[in-house]
Amino acid sequence: MTEHDDRQIREALQQSFPPVNTEIHRDLWPAVLRKLEARPAQMPWYDWALIGLSFAGFLLFPQLILVFAYHL
Repeated sequence: MTEHDDRQIREALQQSFPPVNTEIHRDLWPAVLRKLEARPAQMPWYDWALIGLSFAGFLLFPQLILVFAYHL
C-alpha cells in the first residue's frame, strides 16, 4: 500500500465513524450499588448439581483430590 492509499483509507474511516464522546455525564457508582442491592446473586440449580457430583466423586475416589490439587 502506498501513502496515498493509507490517506484515503484514513479519510474514509474518519467520515464513516463520527468522533466518540468519551466524557462521562454522571457518576456510575451509585447505579452499580443499586444494581448490587436490588438482586442478590443466586446460584442456578446446575451449579448445585455440579457441587454435589464433585463431592460424591471425591468421596468415591479420594485420589481425585490429589489430582485436582496438583493442577491448582
